[in-house]
Amino acid sequence: MIGMNTAFGRSGSQDFKLQRYSAFLLIIYLGFMVVSLLNMAEFTYTNWFAIFAPLWVQVFTLAAVIAISVHAWAGLWIVSTDYLKPPTLRNLFQLFVLLMCLGFIAWTALIFWG
Repeated sequence: MIGMNTAFGRSGSQDFKLQRYSAFLLIIYLGFMVVSLLNMAEFTYTNWFAIFAPLWVQVFTLAAVIAISVHAWAGLWIVSTDYLKPPTLRNLFQLFVLLMCLGFIAWTALIFWG
């Protein structure tokens, strides 16, 4: 396992770029959600459901969940390689984070299309 690379991208600079791109998408999604919520006449389940009814919003939401998963994975990979020195502990932590990210993506897809 020595020299094992578990980064999302092929290098640290690619992970850095992935974090920046995912952050940009998340800012756009946050702006969309803020505008949508501020334009609601009343905060009800029906209005909330109406926001997510169009297919493009469902796809946009899934893209945002993928972006936050990529962002979290890259950030926690960096933290784990810096602070978790035992390789077994580090690899278990990274596996846990990866499974959680994949789980959130699958859960989001299941909510919309399950």
